Amino acid sequence: MSASSELVGSLRARLADVAPERRIVACSGGLDSSVLMATLAWLHAEDGLTAPRALHVNHGLHQKAATWAEVTVKHCLDRGVSCRVVEVAVVRSDAGLEADARHARYGAFADVLDEDDVLLLAHHRDDQTETVLLRLLRGSGPAGLAGMPVRRRLGRGWLLRPLLDFDRSRLEQVACELGVLASEDPSNADLRQDRNFLRHEILPRLASRWPGYRQTLSRAAELCHEQEVALAELLGPAPELLPVAALECSPELAAARLRHWLAAAGVVMPARRRLLEILAQSHAREDAAVRIDLGDVSVRRFAAALHIVDENRPEPPQDSVIWQPPENLLLPHGRLAAGAVSDSGLRQNEGGYEIRFRQGGERLRPAGRSARRSLKDLLQAASVPPWERDRLPLLYVGSELVAIADLYVAEGWQSGPDEAGWRLAWRPA
Repeated sequence: MSASSELVGSLRARLADVAPERRIVACSGGLDSSVLMATLAWLHAEDGLTAPRALHVNHGLHQKAATWAEVTVKHCLDRGVSCRVVEVAVVRSDAGLEADARHARYGAFADVLDEDDVLLLAHHRDDQTETVLLRLLRGSGPAGLAGMPVRRRLGRGWLLRPLLDFDRSRLEQVACELGVLASEDPSNADLRQDRNFLRHEILPRLASRWPGYRQTLSRAAELCHEQEVALAELLGPAPELLPVAALECSPELAAARLRHWLAAAGVVMPARRRLLEILAQSHAREDAAVRIDLGDVSVRRFAAALHIVDENRPEPPQDSVIWQPPENLLLPHGRLAAGAVSDSGLRQNEGGYEIRFRQGGERLRPAGRSARRSLKDLLQAASVPPWERDRLPLLYVGSELVAIADLYVAEGWQSGPDEAGWRLAWRPA
């Protein structure tokens, strides 16, 4: 069997559960992704299916980036594949250029995918080998050493790597058989990049001593993956908030529970020292303001539980907003809704309500209570985390505070029996 026929057969099996119209190839223009694009186009033509789609991300990091994008689009069109080009801005950080470009690229992937779209990436066995070795050198645990998963969620769709069982040399054979044209990024020869150094300087020496090292490392990655799957099953569903009490166990089990919780929330796994810092601070004194920054998110402690907070979440509007229920009020940082009730709601007001946000000094007497209390005391009593308190919508009629989100209604403003009222519901974005 020719290499191209073998690859077509493998793709057909891998994609059996993916609707043809949902298949999108991430095409960089390099040999690997060009082979995947060409082979998938052949498969679709052979099976009488509509041609697949392709996606090219232009990072703008090279003076020829725009030209590469044009060439990639042409090569796709030559195979009957339409190719969309998405331009991204790579934000530089201490993680390094390769990691920053990957972050921008995957962000673009997630934005583009519709519900149940499947993005096909051309990572192969050699890429998996490099990934496992790099993570080993960086001190990763079993989760990192499991390598790149074959399939995972990405945005509203899925990411699929159907070539992980194929060596790069096999893909080169397919390229020759199909006459695949590809562009070569000169940065792939830059030995200052760790992956390139490993690829060009180290792996050839490994191959001379252990010719089957790719298969061996792939098998090791699969075993690590099996261990991670088994551990996740034993730990059970991850809670939205992680009780501090769940970390009062052996250090090994506490670390496993913490990693499981962070992974379930989609947080990029931090370095071990940061994990140990979270575990240590989770048991700090009760009045300590615990916060550990992890890039775009932070881990904070409140009410004997750990919370994950998005540090890039939208802010409330600066100016007040007039709201006329029952229309939903869409704010940058959440949604305020109202449903009609005939008792124990917020009394309806013909002129609607003015929505403001905490400025300081606000007081309210909750319905059925005997005294006015400060907004600070009321939010503490309602167990609202400190970082959410300034974000809650406050409902005013004139200068009077009549409700605090869906937590409190002021005395005199609650609807009585058979009186039209609103049941409020506040949902943060």
